[in-house]
Amino acid sequence: MAPRPPASERLDRTDVLAAALAIADTDGLDAVTLRRVATAFGVTPMALYWHFKDKDALLDALVERVLGEIDLSDGPSRGDGSAPGDGPELRAVMTAVLRVLRAHPALAEIMPIRLMRTPAGLDLGERVLGLLRADGHPPVAAAQLSILILTTLIGLVTNQPGDVAVPDPALRAKLLADKRAKLKSLPSQDYPHLTETADFFLEVPDEQDYYERGLTLLINGVRHG
Repeated sequence: MAPRPPASERLDRTDVLAAALAIADTDGLDAVTLRRVATAFGVTPMALYWHFKDKDALLDALVERVLGEIDLSDGPSRGDGSAPGDGPELRAVMTAVLRVLRAHPALAEIMPIRLMRTPAGLDLGERVLGLLRADGHPPVAAAQLSILILTTLIGLVTNQPGDVAVPDPALRAKLLADKRAKLKSLPSQDYPHLTETADFFLEVPDEQDYYERGLTLLINGVRHG
C-alpha cells in the first residue's frame, strides 16, 4: 500500500480559504489564525504552511479570494453616447465592490493595504483608474479619487448608523440606548432637527436606500472632483 500523503498535501487550498473566510465572517478577523483554521480540519498548524507561510500570507489570500467574487463583466453598455467614466459603468463597479464588502465586512478594513498585493486587486484598480482617466481626470486626481472611492465604500459598510465597534453585545446595546436617550432628551425647541432625526443616527430603516444614497453621493462627488 502506498504511503498516505502528508496532511499539508491532502488539504485543498480552496477549502482552507473557505474555512478561514467562514471564521472571519462569523467571528471577525482576529479569530482567523492558522491554529483556528487548522483545528477546523483536524490537523496541526504546520499542515497549513504548505499553502501559507504565516497569517499575513493567509490574509492576503483571503483578500484575493473575496475580490474574486467581484464581477467586472456586468457594466452597462454605453450606447447613450456617454463617456466611460460618466457614471453608469463606474457605479456598476462600485456596486459590485460594495456587494462584496457587505458580504464580508470583517475584511473591509484591511482592503486598502492589501488590495494591490493581489492580481484581482490590481485588475480592479486598473479598471477604476481607466474609467476615471476616460472621464478626463488627470493621473493625480484619478489616483486620489480611486482611494477615496474605496475608503468611502468601506466606510459605508463599517460605519453604518447603529454600528459600534464594541465586541460585547450588552455593552453595545447600552451605548446605543444611552445615545438615543441623550438625543431624545434634547429640547425640541432648541434642536428640532436633531430630535426629529435622532433614531436614524442609530439604525438603518432601509439598507438598500442607505447604500443607494451613499453610492449616489459618491458618484456625484467623483463627477465634480
